[in-house]
Amino acid sequence: MKIDRIELYYVKIPLEENKPGFFAQPAYFNPSWIPGFRQSEVRFYLLKLGTDTGLEGVAATVGMGPERSGLGSILGNYLMGLNPLDIRLMNQRIQEFSYIGMRNGWIDGAIWDIIGKSRNEPLWKVLGGSGGYVSPYMSTGANHGHNQSKSRELSSWAQNQAYKGIKLRVKGVDVNEMVDYVGAARDQVGPDMKIMVDANQGWPVDLIDETPKWNLETALNFAKGLEPHNVYWLEEPLNRGNFEGLAELRNNTKTPIAGGELNSTWRDFKAMLDFGSLDIYQPDAVMAGGTYAGGISNVYWLIKEIQKRNLENNSDKIKFCPHTWTTGLGFAIALQLVGVIPEAERSLLEYPLEGNWTADAWARFIKGGFPRDSEGRIKIPDNPGLGIEIDWDVIRRFGKRIYKGTSATVGISALRDRGFKQAMYLKNKKSEQFKRSAKAEFNLPEPPF
Repeated sequence: MKIDRIELYYVKIPLEENKPGFFAQPAYFNPSWIPGFRQSEVRFYLLKLGTDTGLEGVAATVGMGPERSGLGSILGNYLMGLNPLDIRLMNQRIQEFSYIGMRNGWIDGAIWDIIGKSRNEPLWKVLGGSGGYVSPYMSTGANHGHNQSKSRELSSWAQNQAYKGIKLRVKGVDVNEMVDYVGAARDQVGPDMKIMVDANQGWPVDLIDETPKWNLETALNFAKGLEPHNVYWLEEPLNRGNFEGLAELRNNTKTPIAGGELNSTWRDFKAMLDFGSLDIYQPDAVMAGGTYAGGISNVYWLIKEIQKRNLENNSDKIKFCPHTWTTGLGFAIALQLVGVIPEAERSLLEYPLEGNWTADAWARFIKGGFPRDSEGRIKIPDNPGLGIEIDWDVIRRFGKRIYKGTSATVGISALRDRGFKQAMYLKNKKSEQFKRSAKAEFNLPEPPF
């Protein structure tokens, strides 16, 4: 089996049924992680890989604009002709992207999709899991100016809709104001419902308004202030690279500390585990990876390491609960990775829901979406690969194909770019690698170090 087709799409799905006119005010929400920004679309890049056996795999990553418009031709040069079952080589290719300043760990979603389909197994089964169900929590995206009436309204609505938890966002330096915002929600829903709090300090963005950045003292004061409200976790209270600070914070508060959604390497996660930085690890397989391996490989290694350490310590103190705020395809990957963990050990799963940012928008291109059952749970798909089907009508309506590559077009591009003799030399050298790759059989990847 080998990759013989590559397609890349740039998609902008509005947060309403139809794309608004040029002079209209589109529906939007105010993401707490980009202060001052109005998010009115689900923007993403969608990758489709095809093989000579007819199997196809898909992956997606978030997009701000046309920043990845030239990615297709690079993917053609790096991936065309390779055997997707050779996950070691695929991780090597992803590592090589980083040498030229590009983190593309997200593309391994398409590789794993093909691997699962080739084995007629869902990803969770390929990775040794049990599938089943997971209960979602409602994840808000705006801080609403820390208006206590709003936190009461949101938490009450989530409770009435049978969500077992809610995540509130905070963004500021007035610790008392933020604590009271959370406290109002706790007062509204009582002691049983789980409340999470996200400070979005892990990767501050000053694109429009400046992000109020916390130091350890602010984070500790806030964490201690939350203790009477018994929150399930405090998420990203410090920069994602401050492993020591996170560990010190964790050692000095009863509030569980969560984070890691954008940490990019296995070495990051291993160092954080060694430091004792977090209680809950939340890597996003779409955003993680890209330096030494793909995002799914990195998250899989983390899951296995957490299980190993908990077994050695005879506890379940450290938890895995993936971040999912990207697209419906990112959510599908998170579902599969949750399925690797035994049901009894699972935390609630993030379900983005903020004003106009609903599954009707972020999962609009996924056929059937992700419905909840009568108990409020979501079924982890049993279908092969990532377990989902793309609605290509939605992609064609709101997206544009920006690259289509085949073995022939990649070869012609090389001729034009490098000349006949150099292109023929490279073709012959690559044919040797293709022969080696074609013999590879699938094996679960091991950490690089």
